[in-house]
Amino acid sequence: MGNFRKLVGERIRMIRKQRGFSQEKLGELAQLKNSYIGDVERGTRNISLDSLDKIITALNTDLGTFFNFNEIDVTSNDFDKAAVLEVHKQFLEDRSVDEIKLIHKISMDILLTKK
Repeated sequence: MGNFRKLVGERIRMIRKQRGFSQEKLGELAQLKNSYIGDVERGTRNISLDSLDKIITALNTDLGTFFNFNEIDVTSNDFDKAAVLEVHKQFLEDRSVDEIKLIHKISMDILLTKK
């Protein structure tokens, strides 16, 4: 299953729940079947750009907000290593070089003490 599909699906689910929408309500607003919404949220269905545009519009959000994956809690979901690294990479991109170095040092200290 594609990492990007899972990230997009999880982001749709997060924003939908923040808006207080059920899958049925989002499907109605986006003019898509609620079963399709469920499949997309689980990452089991490949979403077209047209459908993604309908969903983003129905969620009343913009592309920048939608594609901000920093809010995804990868520890509580079924994400593989590549997806977790992608979210972590986006998190680090907003940090200064000094902050990234500090995070790296702390990570190394933690990992080396576990051995």
